[in-house]
Amino acid sequence: MDALLLRCYVLIDLKRDKLTHQDLGQMQMYVNYFDRYVKTDDELPTIGILLCHRKHDALVELTLPKDSNIFASKYQLYLPSKEELKRQLEEAAGIEHRENPDQEDIGDVR
Repeated sequence: MDALLLRCYVLIDLKRDKLTHQDLGQMQMYVNYFDRYVKTDDELPTIGILLCHRKHDALVELTLPKDSNIFASKYQLYLPSKEELKRQLEEAAGIEHRENPDQEDIGDVR
């Protein structure tokens, strides 16, 4: 199998606390610098990734332009338990969490 190459620079910044608009602005400056002075014409635009302990989605949305190549995400120091991971996946999929997994789902009888 052939390996796919990104053909772009990826800048990663790890923040130990909450993400601020200054952090986003700093990453935007780094991305702009690489795009203007480091990358070649045949390379794709630089991608910036900010990993932080806490982030506020509205701050990210309001600080960065819609077509930005900068992404922010929260990290965890420890993996969640199997039960917590299952709950998060069910929540993301829109599935109602049941305390008793052996409980049968009884639908409406009409």
